[in-house]
Order: sequence, then structure tokens, then C-alpha cells
Amino acid sequence: MPFSETTDDKLLWQAFKQGDKGAFSLLYQRYIRVLLSYGNKISQDEQAVEDAVQDLFVDLWQSRRRLSDVESARFYLFRSLRRKIHQSIRPDQSLSENWESTDEAFLPISPAQETELINAETIQLQTTDLQGKMKSLPLRQYEVLMLYYYQGFNYAQIASILAINEQSVRNLLQRGLHKLRQLAHLGSILFVLLFFLLEVS
Repeated sequence: MPFSETTDDKLLWQAFKQGDKGAFSLLYQRYIRVLLSYGNKISQDEQAVEDAVQDLFVDLWQSRRRLSDVESARFYLFRSLRRKIHQSIRPDQSLSENWESTDEAFLPISPAQETELINAETIQLQTTDLQGKMKSLPLRQYEVLMLYYYQGFNYAQIASILAINEQSVRNLLQRGLHKLRQLAHLGSILFVLLFFLLEVS
């Protein structure tokens, strides 16, 4: 069966489980960059992260016949990678120093999103500043914000990825947003507008 870049993840997953190398290759190409970016946010050991990502895909292929169907391949891959990293290396207590090299698709900002309330040039400067402020957040708060807003995971999925309960996810999200507002010295309405711009891909 021919596949393309627009093929649904579920179809690719089912085909890959049956041994379709084309489907497996597409899944790899679709997620390799975002998984590497995510891994480098919880560990500064780039080589160890790269090894963990490669091992993840090797394990997937070798165990494909034993895998169950999944609702979200992306969720499965994020959760599996985080567990693999924790098993092999100790995640750093601070964000990676390589933040500036983050893939644009991983931290999307759309300058085209304009509002009549704020000048477009001002928006760009302030969203860049807000993005920079995220570097100072505790790792868990940053992870929750990233997984919730940038990756679109729900509370239950984030709880599973981070191996914590849903209430902890909610608390971390609230504390992270509160801390960002304090760091950015913004009113609540302007903060929501700017954070929305960071969220939109």
C-alpha cells in the first residue's frame, strides 16, 4: 500500500506493525526531529539523547509484532523516549544550553498572527522575550507547558509521559503560567494574547 506524508499515523502504525518498512520510515521521518529536540530539553548529553532516540526506533521495529494499536503514535513515542532517557541517563536539572538551536517546528511562532490592539512589531519583540523567559522555568514546569501548548497533549497524556498524577500536571501548568507572567511583567490580557501567538503553529 502506498503511503505519503499526509497519511494518518494510525494507518502507518498498523502497517508498520505488519512489517511495512515504508510506513516505519515515514513514522521515523515524521518524528525524529521533534523527538531529538524534546530529548535535548531534558538532558544536555546530546549523544546520549541521539542514542536513546535511535534505540527507541530499533526497539520498535524489533518488537513490532508484539505492539498494540495506539490512539496516538506521537504520544506513545514521547512517553517511550522519556522513559528510555530516564533509564539510561540522569536528566539535567536545568534546560539545555542548546535552546537557541531548537527546531522552528518544535517551538512555533507565527508573526503573521496580528491583532488590532497591538502593533505587529511590538508583538514580535514581546513574544520573543516571553519565549526567552521560558528558559528560566523549572524543568517540570517547562515540560508541562511545552507538552500541553506546543504538542497538544491532554492532562492524562502528560501525566503518563511524566509519570505523575493529573493534579500535579494541573498544578505545574498553573505555576508555570504564573511564573511566566511575573517574569514578563505583563497584564493578564496581554499575556494571554502573547502566549497564544507562541502556541499557534
